[in-house]
Amino acid sequence: MRFTKHALAAIAAAVFISACSTEDPYAPVEALEIDNQFALDSLWSTSVGGGVGEFYSALSPAFASGTIYAAARDGDVFAIEAKTGDKIWNTDLSDEEENDSSRSTRLSGGVAAYAGKVAVGSENGYLYVLNAIDGTLQWKAYTGSELVSRPSFSKSADKVFALDNRGRVFAYNALNGERLWVSGDAPNNLRLRAQSEIVVVGDDFLVLGQSNGKVSILLQNTGAIVNQLTISQASGANALERINDISATPFFEGSTMYSISYNGGLLIYDFATHQVLNRLPYNSSTNLALDDTSIVLTDDNGHVFCINRADYTERWANTSLSYRNVTAPVIYGDYVVVGDFEGYLYFMDLKDGSIDGMFDIDSSGIYHEPLLADGNLYVTSRDGDLECVKYDPKGLAFSKEAALKMAQDYAAVGIDLRAPGVGDGGIYAPNAISQEALMARREAVIRAARQAEARQRAAEAQMREYEKRRQEYERRYEQERERLSGFGIGQ
Repeated sequence: MRFTKHALAAIAAAVFISACSTEDPYAPVEALEIDNQFALDSLWSTSVGGGVGEFYSALSPAFASGTIYAAARDGDVFAIEAKTGDKIWNTDLSDEEENDSSRSTRLSGGVAAYAGKVAVGSENGYLYVLNAIDGTLQWKAYTGSELVSRPSFSKSADKVFALDNRGRVFAYNALNGERLWVSGDAPNNLRLRAQSEIVVVGDDFLVLGQSNGKVSILLQNTGAIVNQLTISQASGANALERINDISATPFFEGSTMYSISYNGGLLIYDFATHQVLNRLPYNSSTNLALDDTSIVLTDDNGHVFCINRADYTERWANTSLSYRNVTAPVIYGDYVVVGDFEGYLYFMDLKDGSIDGMFDIDSSGIYHEPLLADGNLYVTSRDGDLECVKYDPKGLAFSKEAALKMAQDYAAVGIDLRAPGVGDGGIYAPNAISQEALMARREAVIRAARQAEARQRAAEAQMREYEKRRQEYERRYEQERERLSGFGIGQ
């Protein structure tokens, strides 16, 4: 069973309202009145199909080689010239026969573009790979489960990876769509709709957050899980309180990983030393933004926080946009940029969090963070309008973007992300193993773990019974000693 973060808030709100009052404590604050400190340049605007409407499809666009690749839930995929907004090609995947009996193509999870290929997944369970030059469909593959996060390509472009809503990772030959392996870890039954994207580290490792509160490290060649870091442990009185997904994509810089969970804090981990550098009490289901001095996040109340990277102290917190379904942040020059459900784009000063600009982009709403590319921001609305905007008078946004891209391209390359002592066979599987054997091995490990837990619980129960009996014996001993002492008998 899956919920969006907004659905979870609505459930909690309904419980609260029925018990306490008729006022909705999760109602969004009214739109602010901001005296803009600058004018935002709109370079162009175009339509990319029907958008996503009210669905949570997270169809964020991609940028590669001067081209924006965008998609709509109903199956339209577009290539758009990034400088002018002119459409280069349009492919309609709703024409594929597997979508005839479905409500729609239900594209979801975002578009990936790399090395002349474009990939996008669907809630119908299909992964599509297109030619980036002309939009022709090169191949498609059926996973059997919804795909709600962006696919990823290997650095050498020979593989494409997809994560389904059951927590399984699929690896395909990028040229012909041949399935190479399936791996992953079992998710929690109750979890968020959003999922982490797969982070590709060179041609060696894959890194992704999962709904069980862990970050998993997989080998690209075999899918063997070679490391797992526990970011969040489930706790709470009910299933809602125990949701601890890592739906935000882990962020790498050098050997350091930043990972935040929905209900378990922000972990900063160094793979070079295999040590936790810090844990911070911030929660989020959306992606982090970083530059050389700052870590920025949006929590699920719509509050935006900025943390100093030097000492992990909080620089500022902006709580003026409560429950406005605020997007993940983007660091854009001297500003933090977020959007909201009414289509406003906010520019917060990176130094103190004050809002210097609030711009009405599209009344249908902005549901994911803007795409930063070539010093511009590309903002997609729920109705499917894509607008290119810019405010970068110092060129700082462009230079920060270039530095960030270079850091991410080489992040963790040459670093062994495996857990100490774990070889290529991984935690669950040996080197050469079929999908069926892999699943059987994983089930055996899970059964063994459950049996060990059962034995531990039995041992704990025996210990509690022993302690109970010991206390009863001591109580009776004291009673007998006191009784005997009345006869003058010493003990």
